[in-house]
Amino acid sequence: MASGAPKKLSAAELATRRRNRRIVIFSLVGLLFIFIALNINARGHVPKGTSVEGVAIGGLSPDQAKKVLKDKLEPRLLRDVIITDGERQSRVDLQAAAVGLDLQATVDSATSLTGGNSLTRLFGKGGAVDPVFAVRETFLNKSINAVVKKLSHPVVEGGLAFSGNKVTGIKPKSGQVLTPEQVKAAIFSTAAARQRKVKVSLTSQQPQLTAEDVANAVSQLGKTVVSAPISIRLTGTGANPNEPVDQSIDVPIATLTPSFSTKVVDGKMQLVVDGPRALKAIQQDLGPTQQPAVDARFRIVKGKPTIVPSQAGQAVDVEQLSLAIAEVATQEGIRLANVTLKPQAATFTTADAKKLGIVEQISKFRQKFPYAPYRYQNIGQAAERINGTLLKPGEVFSMNNIVLERTPANGYTKGFVIKSGRLQEDLGGGVSTMATATWHAAFFAGLERIEQRAHSFYISRYQPGLEATVSWGQLDLKFRNDSPHGVFITAVRGTNFVTVTMYGTKRYDISAESGPHQDVKPFTQQTDASSPCTPQGGSEGFTIVVTRVFKIAGKEVKREPLTTKYNPAANITCKKPTPKATATPTASAKPAAKPTPKPTG
Repeated sequence: MASGAPKKLSAAELATRRRNRRIVIFSLVGLLFIFIALNINARGHVPKGTSVEGVAIGGLSPDQAKKVLKDKLEPRLLRDVIITDGERQSRVDLQAAAVGLDLQATVDSATSLTGGNSLTRLFGKGGAVDPVFAVRETFLNKSINAVVKKLSHPVVEGGLAFSGNKVTGIKPKSGQVLTPEQVKAAIFSTAAARQRKVKVSLTSQQPQLTAEDVANAVSQLGKTVVSAPISIRLTGTGANPNEPVDQSIDVPIATLTPSFSTKVVDGKMQLVVDGPRALKAIQQDLGPTQQPAVDARFRIVKGKPTIVPSQAGQAVDVEQLSLAIAEVATQEGIRLANVTLKPQAATFTTADAKKLGIVEQISKFRQKFPYAPYRYQNIGQAAERINGTLLKPGEVFSMNNIVLERTPANGYTKGFVIKSGRLQEDLGGGVSTMATATWHAAFFAGLERIEQRAHSFYISRYQPGLEATVSWGQLDLKFRNDSPHGVFITAVRGTNFVTVTMYGTKRYDISAESGPHQDVKPFTQQTDASSPCTPQGGSEGFTIVVTRVFKIAGKEVKREPLTTKYNPAANITCKKPTPKATATPTASAKPAAKPTPKPTG
């Protein structure tokens, strides 16, 4: 047998080796069962000695622990966190920042065997556990940025400021900054703590340039920049391909300096030109050489949607304009900036429009209203803004975003709206009629409901359960185009009606099944002597379910029940207040003060 061949084991040695393997395997299996048993035991309750921000939860069941944390820690989150650098401070409203305590995750963390003290937890002993928070990043980041802005003093880099044909230096200053990561850590470390104030350290930042560098730049770079006019030569293909553009204009430097600034790159100051602002300054001198591109759009011809084709255009290359002016402005002698026209494609082309499949009317609804000047004005403003709205697949219609805030600057006037269950005068009265007509059309177009609320009490001109109201900053009307096709919306206001029509590709035949009025509540009679007072007719409160039924080729494919609850509206009669009688003065008493009657409505 060769010397390198493996040694043949005897039967006894093989038996011993097999026995040892079995021992190891059984030991591992036993340890695994012990681990599982201890794990089950540990997860049955919170390990003893466990606390969260000083609140003891050891020995409690998970449900008991959650209740204790809810009672003890959640009230702390109602108090502001104060972040300070030692001199100044900034408050964080945790409700506005959308920071809440995640009770389940916190208790899970306390009972988990995968944490840093898993061995002690395995044998039923806990320790201090950090709370886990549920956050909405958008709101949290807004609060974080506000703290950073308030406490930071960003470095001021040295530079040049231009005004007319003059130049001055911008003095460099050191800064102290706070990072968003620091603020986030400070918020989480304090949100559930007893101590509401946390101190943070700011980091010093130094400018790249010195005051001497800036002084030299004023006398050298700055002096050159404002020394003479700049000529701009524009070449390229114009609106008529057979007539190429070759145009030169002389521009006074004072016309361009409002678009000038400086930046520091690798310790050196450079001139920066705001291209769009410079183009705006010379736009009038360029004449009709630019032809902006025109997007495709839809219009309705004889009741059918048609496409108005897009048009390509040509425009000055603003990036090239910026670089060319910056280059020649830092030169002496001939200062000629060469710029070309570049083709400008439409953002939304004819081909894009065709792909949307807007080929037919898919819904239409006319909502009547009693004529009043304020309704006519406000409904008209809203209709004008909604008219022509294009919803691409997946896009969400937001009425507030489209019709804008109801202010005089946006064309709205005062009218009657519902506030706290009563008719009161406020800006934008009547816009909910536009919301109702729009929601009706979206409902019967089969579009996905995202946000829709009915009026708080029933108004008889509307179909119960199929109307909508909006309020700036509080209530919106939102629906999603959940179809694979586009939806084009038109809105037309008449003297006493508004019509909303939607076009696209019809997917469903939609019907509405209205249930009975349920849980009917009578209205009350009220007399109001306050001023101002608006009389109001009473209406019963009730609950109604309206079911949207979707059918394809006559076959029902789905049903969508929508429940609306209307509160009863009191029947209010306005009454002038009765002035109080005055006391008759006596010789020994001072005359009683004569009451000032309240204005009557």
